[in-house]
Amino acid sequence: MNKFIRDNVHGEINIKEDFIIELIETKAFQRLRRIVQLGGGQYVFPSASHTRFSHSIGTYHVVCKFLENENLTQGLNKKDFPVVKAASLLHDIGHGPFSHSFEKVISINHEKYSVKIILNDNEITNVLRKANIDPMEVASIIEGNHPVNVFNMLVSSQIDADRIDYLLRDSLGAGVNYSKLDLQWIIRHATTNEGNIVFPEKTVNAIEHFLLGRYHMFTQVYNHKISKAFDFTLEKWFLRLRDLYKESYVFKNNYYIEVLKPILEFRDLNVDEYTRLDDYTILEYIKMSSEEEDEILKDLALRIINRNFVRVSSKLTEQEFEEYKNSSNLDPKYYFGTIEEKPFCIYGASQKGLEKPIYIEHSNGLKNIEEISQILNKNSKNIGKKFYIFIK
Repeated sequence: MNKFIRDNVHGEINIKEDFIIELIETKAFQRLRRIVQLGGGQYVFPSASHTRFSHSIGTYHVVCKFLENENLTQGLNKKDFPVVKAASLLHDIGHGPFSHSFEKVISINHEKYSVKIILNDNEITNVLRKANIDPMEVASIIEGNHPVNVFNMLVSSQIDADRIDYLLRDSLGAGVNYSKLDLQWIIRHATTNEGNIVFPEKTVNAIEHFLLGRYHMFTQVYNHKISKAFDFTLEKWFLRLRDLYKESYVFKNNYYIEVLKPILEFRDLNVDEYTRLDDYTILEYIKMSSEEEDEILKDLALRIINRNFVRVSSKLTEQEFEEYKNSSNLDPKYYFGTIEEKPFCIYGASQKGLEKPIYIEHSNGLKNIEEISQILNKNSKNIGKKFYIFIK
């Protein structure tokens, strides 16, 4: 099979493998059409309505471009390439409604559910096994422990196919121009050294541009205060549902309560329960809850539906915040709070704790890009912010 998908980021994406088409056609993957990539970001940037579906196909495309680089793949067994291609396509299949926003509700990272779906969804496992691909091997790449480290780094590292695609795609969707990067230059010059993906010194400027673009996307798009306000309101809607459920509140419509029961009871969802949920279903449940008699649940639901979230500010003093809270007749449990934003570094192997550095081949041997770059100062520190959530 030789199929072309027209994409607004990469142009034509050529899919040559039957099993990739079959994976895309599975119910679990089609669900990603109904998961918006930026979650609450769509309430800030109206055109940022792109989905995990298009991003996942874009990530697969970028991995394929890397694998076409013979300097990178020299010494690798090409029979293993379908494994990393499958992992790149399926890496985000575990995202829940509103992407990262939902992780705050269930307190479980989407990677855990990606692995669970890959190993337990019959449609996906059947497609993989028919293509002689071990689902466990695909899962190991997503978990970052595949024995071929290059495969791990292609899907998850400080400069990987996932980040490259989402920066390009999110920048375009949000209508900003922070992440226009020299993709072909970076891919063409990637090679391997001691089991790591490395880059020659002449790519440093292009990589710096990539890292700076990512930094600006986090400060201006991903961490926008309206997105934080959406996340907070969604969390509190779920919290109010849980509280009412524990109090044996009699809901007008018990259907959505039955569907959400594992979440309300703090249980892990199985694959069928999890893949049943998407942005559309949760929004429908929120609309149903707006018809309940409970004023708090109704109010939180209407705030989400009508984009009338709680307010977020990093400029309030603690005294001003307390005055707002004490003068309000609303329950502070659902309408007031604080968010401690962690410092975000332009670059640093400690960002996730276990990330490997970006390696540059230098005349004096293999170097961490920090040792060469004129703008990535490893001694620079970023100060996090404290955000106050309130109603005024």
